[in-house]
Amino acid sequence: MNSGIEVKASGRTLILSAPLLLTLYALFQDTVILYASLLALLLSLCALISAVRRVRWLAENLRVKPGSIGLKLTAGDTGIVEARIEAPKPVKIHVKHPLRFCTVKPQPITANSDFTLEFTPNLAGSYSSDELDIEADVAVGLFKARVSLPFKTDIAVIPRIIPAAIRALELIGSTASPGGSIYEYPLIHRIGRGTEYAETREYTPGDEFRRIDWKATARLQKLMIKHFHEDVGGEVNLIFDLKTAGPVSMDAAAAEFLDLATALSAGNIPYRITIIDEENRIETLRFDDWRHALLVAVRYALASVKVDYTYLYDVIGPQSSRELILLSEIAGFGRYPDPSDDRRDVGWMDAIAVTCLIGDLTWLIDIWDEAVKHSGRLIVHTPSKIWLDSPSLEEAYMDYQRQARILKMLRKRGVEVEVY
Repeated sequence: MNSGIEVKASGRTLILSAPLLLTLYALFQDTVILYASLLALLLSLCALISAVRRVRWLAENLRVKPGSIGLKLTAGDTGIVEARIEAPKPVKIHVKHPLRFCTVKPQPITANSDFTLEFTPNLAGSYSSDELDIEADVAVGLFKARVSLPFKTDIAVIPRIIPAAIRALELIGSTASPGGSIYEYPLIHRIGRGTEYAETREYTPGDEFRRIDWKATARLQKLMIKHFHEDVGGEVNLIFDLKTAGPVSMDAAAAEFLDLATALSAGNIPYRITIIDEENRIETLRFDDWRHALLVAVRYALASVKVDYTYLYDVIGPQSSRELILLSEIAGFGRYPDPSDDRRDVGWMDAIAVTCLIGDLTWLIDIWDEAVKHSGRLIVHTPSKIWLDSPSLEEAYMDYQRQARILKMLRKRGVEVEVY
């Protein structure tokens, strides 16, 4: 158990005043200054003794209940655990957890009352710690007593892409008749335009997909539609930009891309997939079968995140072991469909771009211009916290400002932006 004493600013002032007053006494031989210096020295010594005793008391009398916790989370989610510091008498303390993504509420707390630990990890991995740090002000705020109490924490965090991929695989395996085409129904023709928003509701067969609420769709994991629609024909162009600010934003972008592909497939909405690689090369893939389209989306999403499967068997659990095996096979399976394959081009009206807005964005403006030619929309989905991948606080601020400028420019052009 680690323990110690930290001298606060007021304590340093008191301690340094004693030798300073002694120096003044040596210069001026004033007994008042001498008595003041002795008083400062005595107060400092008493405060130090009080701080040492408080550290010992905290270490001997405080206990954390429960003594250990274990959580399984998806990156970006929040896990909340209730705990309590037990003590013979109520004392005000500050509680800190060694894991940086843990927030303790409220602060300060009173011993023998409940508090919460909120874990919000953004990056997948296995995290653990053995202690909980306790701080308490002593000696009228001159010193701070610190102790570390035993508290075992094990947090297993899986990438966002894993639940998204499992949902997609479950959808692929849910239809009894394989090989069905999503292009068998006639394209919907323009019949009018709504002018006033009514509601957002779940998609039902026969609804036009011109006014799909993509933000609600990604959030609820099912196709949602706004109730003032314009019926149009053609495919949705689902775009996945592989350029990334780092592992956190790439995981978030890949999960968003796959959730949208799953929602389109579940809603029987025809779509093509466009991939923008790190060098801004563009490949557009078209499919005759929605299962093939969704499977390709799964493979691209998994490959972009570079998932480490070694720890996932313990995290996901036996109920999804089959899906996990499929994920491993898909991630390294075969070749992607030939983008030059000559399939019938039915045109597209809406484009959805999942991008971290990194690097040259000329391709995005070109797609916006193409959407306008077709009287369609461009909806950009981008992570809200690109700066989480920044190596320093200064670069994080610069990345935040850059993203804000780009979003302002896109909205000014009329591009719809969904920040997740």
